[in-house]
Amino acid sequence: MTTTTTTSLHASLNTKNTRIITNATNNASRTHRRNVLQPPRATRDEGDDVPFGYTRLDVLLIGGGVTGLGFAAYYGLQEFAGFDAQWAGNVVQLTFVMLLTLLWVGSYIQRVFNKDMTYGKQLKEYEEAVMQKRLEEMPESELMALMEESEKAKNEN
Repeated sequence: MTTTTTTSLHASLNTKNTRIITNATNNASRTHRRNVLQPPRATRDEGDDVPFGYTRLDVLLIGGGVTGLGFAAYYGLQEFAGFDAQWAGNVVQLTFVMLLTLLWVGSYIQRVFNKDMTYGKQLKEYEEAVMQKRLEEMPESELMALMEESEKAKNEN
C-alpha cells in the first residue's frame, strides 16, 4: 500500500479534531496522530464567523443592556405609571427574575433536545477516538479491503 493511499484512507476516516501527519522523512508509511484541539477562542479578529454572545464584548453588552433595561423599567414605572419606589422595584425584580429564569431553562431544554450537551459531545469524541485507534492498528491488508469496499460504495452511488 502506498503512503498516499494510506493517508487518503486515514484522512477520509479522520475526525475533525485530529489530524493525521505523514512522516515525510521515511519512505515507510508511518503516520502520527496529533491532537489539534485548542482552547476555545471566540474572536472576530481573524475573520471567524462567531455568533453573537460568545465574546467578552458581547457578554458585557448583554449584561449592560439587561441592567440598563432594569433601571429604565424601574424609573419608568415610577415616573409614568405612578408606582412608589418599593413597589416598582418589586415588580421589576420579579419580572426580570422570572423572564431570565424562563430563558435560561428554555435554552437548557433546547440543548437537551438538540443533543448539544457536554456529555454527548464527549461521548461522540470518545467513540471517534476509539474508531481512529482501531483504524491505526488495523493491518494493511484489511485497510486495502476497506478502501476497495469504500470505492465500490462510492461508484455505486
